[in-house]
Amino acid sequence: MNPTKAIDDRIRKAAEELSGASVQSISAATSGANSSVYRVDTSAGTFALKSYPTRSNDTRSRADIEWRALRFLASRGVAAVPAALARDSAGQFMLMEWIDGVAIKSHTSVEVGEAADFIVRIFELSSDPEAAHFPLASEACLSADSIVRQIEQRLPSIAPPAALTPFLSGEFSAAFARAKDNVGAELRQPVELASGLRRLIPADFGFHNAVRQADRTRYIDFEYFGWDDPVKVTADFLLHPAMQLSAGDNSDFLRSIFAAQSADGDFRARLQRLLPLFALRWILILFNPFRRDRIAELPRDEDARQSLLADRLTQVERLLPWTDPETVTARIAA
Repeated sequence: MNPTKAIDDRIRKAAEELSGASVQSISAATSGANSSVYRVDTSAGTFALKSYPTRSNDTRSRADIEWRALRFLASRGVAAVPAALARDSAGQFMLMEWIDGVAIKSHTSVEVGEAADFIVRIFELSSDPEAAHFPLASEACLSADSIVRQIEQRLPSIAPPAALTPFLSGEFSAAFARAKDNVGAELRQPVELASGLRRLIPADFGFHNAVRQADRTRYIDFEYFGWDDPVKVTADFLLHPAMQLSAGDNSDFLRSIFAAQSADGDFRARLQRLLPLFALRWILILFNPFRRDRIAELPRDEDARQSLLADRLTQVERLLPWTDPETVTARIAA
C-alpha cells in the first residue's frame, strides 16, 4: 500500500467522522516535527483538523491537554483561541474552528502588547478552581536544577555532525559553566518554586503560533499547556528562535509581565538568574534535528544537511548573548 495514500485516507476518515459531513477537499495548513494541521472543506463548512504524532518517549496526551485548554479558555471568555469542536477517543485527531488570517512574519508593537495581555489573562485564570485540574506544562522548569538537568539530558541525545562538535565542547560548554555558577546556591540546595507562585502557561507561545486577522490576533497550539514558573513563558517569548524582537519590544513586553507579577517579589531577579540557562536550553532545542532518535528524519542530501546546520548555527548566534549573565542583567534592566 502507498504510505502517502494511507495517511490521506486516515485523515479523510477522521475529518468525516469528527465533522459529521462529507469532505470536499483537504489541504495541509501546517506541518512540523510535532503536530500537523489540515484545512478541511466539508458540506457543513470549513474546519481545521489537527493530527497528533505518537512518540514512545512522550507520556502526555497532547490531544487531551489541548482539548481541555481550549475549552477552559473559551468558557472563560478568551476569544483569542480557536474553538475546539470534536476529538477522537484515541487522541490522534481534533477538529477545530478554521481561523482565516495570515501568519505573522513581521510583528507590530500592538501585537507584542496583545501577546503580553494574553499571557497575563492566562496568569489571572490560574486562580480559577478548574485550573487546578491541569497537569504541569510540558518540560516544566520549576527550579534552576530542573533546567540544568534538562540541558544535561539533552546533550548526550545529540549526534553532532563534525562541524558542531567544537561548538558544543567549547563555547557551549563554557557558557553552561558560567550559567551554572550564576545560580550556584540554587543548585547546591534545589527547591522547587512554591505552588502559589506557579501559573498556567501556554508553552511554546509566540508569533510562530499566531494568526493575524483584520481586527485581532488569534493564538493556536496549546498541546503543551499547563502549570509552570511564569518565568518560563516569559523567557521563551523573549528567546524563541522564531521571534525577532527589538529591544523596545522586549521592554514593552516585560513591563506588562512585571506589572502582572508584582506580588512575586523575586520574579524579576529570578528571570535574570534563569535566562542564561533557558537560552542554553533553546540552543539545544535548535539542534533537535541532529538527535540520535531523529537521524532518519534528516535530509538525505548532504548539501541539504549542511544548509540545515548552517541555518541552526545562525539562529544560535542570536541566542548566545542571552547566555551571558551580565548581558542579561543589562537587557532586563533596560
